[in-house]
Amino acid sequence: MNLFTRQNMIQFYHDEAEQVSLVIEDIPKILPMQNDRNGVWSVRFPKHAPRFQEMTYHFEVKHNGSTFKVADPLACRTERREHKIISKFSEPTYNWKNAKFKPTPQHKLVIYETHLPALSRHDSAPVSDQRHRGTYLGARSPAVLNHLNKLGVAVEFLPLHASDQLLGQDWGYFSTSFHAMASRYAIEKCNTTQEVKAVIDAMHGHGIPVLLDVVFNHGGELWARAWGEELVYRKNGNGDFCHGSGCGPTIRTEHPHIRATLLDALENLVSEYHIDGFRFDLGALHDKDTMLAIDRRLPKKIYLIAEPWALGGCQWGKHDLGGIFADTRWAVWNDDFRESGRTFILGKGDFHNRNLLMRSIVGSHRVDGGWTVRPQQSVNYLSSHDGNTLADIVGGDKKRQFLAMMLVLTSQGIPMLGEGSEMMFSKSNQENSYNRPDLNQLDWNLADKHKNLVEAAGHLIRLRKSLPHFSYNRHLRARHGNHADWDIDWIYPNGYPHNDNVNAIGYMLRPPKHWFCWQRDRRAVLIFLNGSKKAVNFHLPKGKWKIIVDGNGLVVNIKGIPKIAHAHDSFHTHPGTGIMLSRA
Repeated sequence: MNLFTRQNMIQFYHDEAEQVSLVIEDIPKILPMQNDRNGVWSVRFPKHAPRFQEMTYHFEVKHNGSTFKVADPLACRTERREHKIISKFSEPTYNWKNAKFKPTPQHKLVIYETHLPALSRHDSAPVSDQRHRGTYLGARSPAVLNHLNKLGVAVEFLPLHASDQLLGQDWGYFSTSFHAMASRYAIEKCNTTQEVKAVIDAMHGHGIPVLLDVVFNHGGELWARAWGEELVYRKNGNGDFCHGSGCGPTIRTEHPHIRATLLDALENLVSEYHIDGFRFDLGALHDKDTMLAIDRRLPKKIYLIAEPWALGGCQWGKHDLGGIFADTRWAVWNDDFRESGRTFILGKGDFHNRNLLMRSIVGSHRVDGGWTVRPQQSVNYLSSHDGNTLADIVGGDKKRQFLAMMLVLTSQGIPMLGEGSEMMFSKSNQENSYNRPDLNQLDWNLADKHKNLVEAAGHLIRLRKSLPHFSYNRHLRARHGNHADWDIDWIYPNGYPHNDNVNAIGYMLRPPKHWFCWQRDRRAVLIFLNGSKKAVNFHLPKGKWKIIVDGNGLVVNIKGIPKIAHAHDSFHTHPGTGIMLSRA
């Protein structure tokens, strides 16, 4: 990392170089660097050296009798000029207002995945200055922060590292550097670092944890230019480069220097930018030892999430969550939940799909035939930046939209909502908008148009966080016969097992055993989910029940919804809706 402004030292790695010099182009000045015999070259500046803020610099490397110039692969500030990337000195100092922010405990985490410029890019975005649209400043406008705060979510940003705009396009999934941040969202490019930190600081000031999507599986142009493709990229057994991402050669995370640099980059994001967690794009391309090292190295408060798949060359899969990763904090995106859930909310499932969904609702535990050893290893979602938005999936049906969110928010594990789910955000059925800034923008008029959905989503998130029922950290025991020691009792629609509706399911959920151990039944909740096109009836357990979530009226009230009568014996659930009840 370029540490000049704090420690008056800059370093560069090249274990085969014969000589390395630092060249400050704007002065110009050439400073010979010293080798520590481990391939790390360094130079220390005098304490009272002039400030080089925004000055361009590079390394001059002599190797095998030839000399070449290379930008700093660990620079905090980069720019692309024609066909090359340049490195610049950058001032990293920032005066944090919310330095003592403590992120939400994992069992209360609700993730809101979003593209940073999408929060303020649209003409309707609530920004004070037109120049702030689609920028870091726009993302921390008071109205945006208040909206996210009322929802009660943690924000997960798509990549913010400097990226190749030709290959990464609007989303930025082609990082050229893993220390420099994207300057295209900055009002003042020379202050990119400070503007990124200001967004995170403002989010923290509103109680919003910030996660960052990182793309260490491909790209890394500055790494390859500095250290060579043979060192940076992985090869298959036949000597060809591995292309597991479909976006160029796969980064060789198992190489000691690459692994060490990756870990340093993550630590830098935590210590310098106060990032609260990471989502690793195509994480299955990272070798297992690197995944374990990340878990060991980063502070325990940091959330760690990965995609457990790739197009090829996977080093691990979701089954490893019950094996080598069982004792780590790693969680992964759950495609079992995603696929069975989408089919269910559209009323297109069969009994096999319902069985898979039921297993996913309780955390995809390996005891039930899944792959986790605790629910928090599963990130449950139905929509993300990849694929259709939730509104496009349900065809604009607001009640099914809420049913989908209710399914996500009442399942065991870590829930994740795609941006704009609470306001019926649509991308006109465009499944891959990586290159469509015209689609990647939240229309804030929708928040007013669908105010009842926005409020219901926020209330449902708060309800989830307030109840212990959705934070099990172990396998949930299903009820069998008259056995008293159970956590969940599945309730099928009337007509089961031969004539029931396979696109509907209900269950009675007790709080974890250490909560209210003598009154678990008294504290139980009922959840009925009907993804079918027809109304269904569920038999109610004995007692008097009040409705606290009404998916037909889009109302949530933990004390009970006024003007709705208490339920007895049987409950009628409308098509495409969800209901939650508690003891009256």
